[in-house]
Amino acid sequence: MNMRPRNISSVRWFVGFGIYVLALSLLLIWARETGRGSLGNLFSFMIFVSFACQFCPLPIIPVFLAIARDHNPFLIALLGSLATCVANLHDYYILNSLMRWERLGRAKASPWYARAVYWFEWSPFWALAVANLLPLPIDVVRLLAISTGYSRIPFTLATLVGRYPRYLILALLGYSLQLSNTWILTILGATLLIALLKSLPKLRERWQSRKPQPGKGTP
Repeated sequence: MNMRPRNISSVRWFVGFGIYVLALSLLLIWARETGRGSLGNLFSFMIFVSFACQFCPLPIIPVFLAIARDHNPFLIALLGSLATCVANLHDYYILNSLMRWERLGRAKASPWYARAVYWFEWSPFWALAVANLLPLPIDVVRLLAISTGYSRIPFTLATLVGRYPRYLILALLGYSLQLSNTWILTILGATLLIALLKSLPKLRERWQSRKPQPGKGTP
């Protein structure tokens, strides 16, 4: 397996992503102008999910529950999975570029990284697929795959294979429960609160690191 950052252009990827978003936006406008609001909602949904990556952690669960009320759950799961493939490629290109920095590159020399790579190489595709399937904070598997130079094609296919059944369950719940907007907003608020609670230890650590140490302040 390639253990170095791949020679790929993040600039080209994000230019292509801009064209992708522009095309979906034009389709969205066309759908709204021609009275196809339901179709336009699908384009809006794909745009939103396509931004939801590790570096832009948007709350997508309430969005799935909302849009699945009025659409075929199998279609929602497919479109959501394809959009997540795009979002995960953001992580792929960004982290690939960051790994060229000396400080992050040194992390590969640590013992824990070598052990993680050893287990990952047993079955990288299915490790990624399972990581995408389980609704747990196991993005470390995906980030490990990127840092080892795992190929983009199986990386994307593993995302599709893992996310489809996960999103299908979510879409079926949204379709069958038909939650009101109040419930959707409540779930959104709970999702944001959980994210905030998870980030508090890091924020506290950063705040404490910036506090002047005793004896080191200016007289």
